[in-house]
Amino acid sequence: MPFRYIFTMLLMLGTITTAFGEENQKVPDYVYPDLEYVLSLAQTSADLEPKQLSDLINFVSSTPAESGMKLKERQGASGAFYTFSVEGDLADVLDYVYNPDIPLYVTMPSSLRKHEWMTPKVTDALRKLPRQVESAGDIRLLRGRDQESITPDTNTGGYYKYDQDRVVILLPGPTGPVLISVSSQNERSDVGKKGCIVGDDKDWNYLYSNETGLNTTGLGWVDSYMYYAHSVLIYVVDSASNEIHLGSFKWLNGGWATMNMVKSSHILEGIKRFASDFKAVMEAPGLPGAQVLADKYQELQQTSGQDLRQMVFPYLEALSSPESSELDSSFFKDLISSGKYLQQMSHEELVKVLLLEYVKGSIGKEPLVRLASQTM
Repeated sequence: MPFRYIFTMLLMLGTITTAFGEENQKVPDYVYPDLEYVLSLAQTSADLEPKQLSDLINFVSSTPAESGMKLKERQGASGAFYTFSVEGDLADVLDYVYNPDIPLYVTMPSSLRKHEWMTPKVTDALRKLPRQVESAGDIRLLRGRDQESITPDTNTGGYYKYDQDRVVILLPGPTGPVLISVSSQNERSDVGKKGCIVGDDKDWNYLYSNETGLNTTGLGWVDSYMYYAHSVLIYVVDSASNEIHLGSFKWLNGGWATMNMVKSSHILEGIKRFASDFKAVMEAPGLPGAQVLADKYQELQQTSGQDLRQMVFPYLEALSSPESSELDSSFFKDLISSGKYLQQMSHEELVKVLLLEYVKGSIGKEPLVRLASQTM
């Protein structure tokens, strides 16, 4: 690729880069040995040594909520760290977030399009996890592989699918139980495809195409990838205050032509995007019970494709209204108006749209469609 094209792309990327306001805040050196240790657990069959995590857990619990910091590069990947707090009980949180009967996109709607465990024994063990939170002194370590597909990136509109190794750890902590989720994507993702965020990102309305490239002017032709990524998400319970303190560490190497185009600022904004909606869902007074959500998901899964399409049609019609300026110059508008988008939606995607609309209507957001079981 000629240098002038590379230079042009870098300049274009720079125009959409947000400032990293926390550039002077860095994760202290003493935390890195613990981070490397917990990341190594995803690649080995070694037993857990809890003492090797004490500095990491104490760092997360003692760092004020809504703090952002830069991480040192790891294997050429940029990194960032962010903390936030959620009110509630860890067992209840686990009953939503790590419940195989509730899609993970329910609690991470602006981050995940799809999540699937590829290790059946892990899903069986996860169903028992909420009840094991109260087993003081017990340690649980689950290892497996999963596959994720993410929502469109706020900068480029690209979305990706990838496999990763994952470890879930439950152990006692200084102020209550601690849960640690570790993921390592060591193989290149599928090529990036064009997606679209319709309206405000907080409305969780996303469109997906099978067309490779980025949905950004001048970059539509790019074959982009997530080359590798590593993350550590830690839940530290403060039983006295009924609060869970979360710390998210993430590294990502992604771009095109083997060049990493990801900056720490991009990663920080991505974590904040996840944290904002996770907190909004988990703390919502109207959030349906975990079993209610699981039952609704099962009900939708058992609904015929024809019926689901009839229910999703007004949703797509609302997205393509004249007020949706994001679609004015987008091929998505033609796909929707022609009916092709609706017809090419998988059963799973139809269910996802309707389940998220159900969640929106339950927690106080304004849905574009309501299920028959919901009142206005």
